[in-house]
Amino acid sequence: MSTFLLLIKSIVAGFIVAVPIGAIGAMCLRRSLQGRWAIGLATGIGAAVADSILAAAAMFGLTLLTRYIFAHQAPILLVGGIFLIGIGARMIHKRHPKIDDMNECADPQIRTWHNLMSAFSTGFALTIINPATILAFVGVFAGLGLFKDRPVDLLANWIVIVGTCVGSMLWWTTLTSTAYAVRRHLSLEFIVVINVALGLVVASFGVASLLSLVGVIPRL
Repeated sequence: MSTFLLLIKSIVAGFIVAVPIGAIGAMCLRRSLQGRWAIGLATGIGAAVADSILAAAAMFGLTLLTRYIFAHQAPILLVGGIFLIGIGARMIHKRHPKIDDMNECADPQIRTWHNLMSAFSTGFALTIINPATILAFVGVFAGLGLFKDRPVDLLANWIVIVGTCVGSMLWWTTLTSTAYAVRRHLSLEFIVVINVALGLVVASFGVASLLSLVGVIPRL
């Protein structure tokens, strides 16, 4: 497989896995609709970095990572579920947006970096602990023929990892930029409804995570 084709396939894989709207997507949309595009994008960047790590695990058999995630699904699902419910409840509680509102702070730059790092960490953590992401990459890589033409040198390996990250980032940039661009055309009342709906989406993923612990629904 040529280097260019390998890069394109890796980008497509990263984009496809990132597209389904889940908890991360809901958070990115809400933050962008409130005029906090950078915060929304930082959340997506965190997810993209986690995607690249999980893509490497799926592609190259990083058994230590994959075994740890699957062996500790119960505590991961418990912590992740509670965390998502908390985030969803907070989104609903803060449903009234303050477009382009600048929080008062003695040092706005420190506040900004704190918010960006917090958003990045949230996106990364919620993605890296989700076993379904690894399974998604396995399926997409198989469908694109990347397992059949598995890279055999270090450069090709890095192309797959970087391409996956680029593809994921392409989706998050598109999602957050679109939401940020259209927010001015939406009434505040409509944005409030969207915020509540997105909060419910995030909380529902948390509830589903907790329910999967007792076998009510299949494990995520």
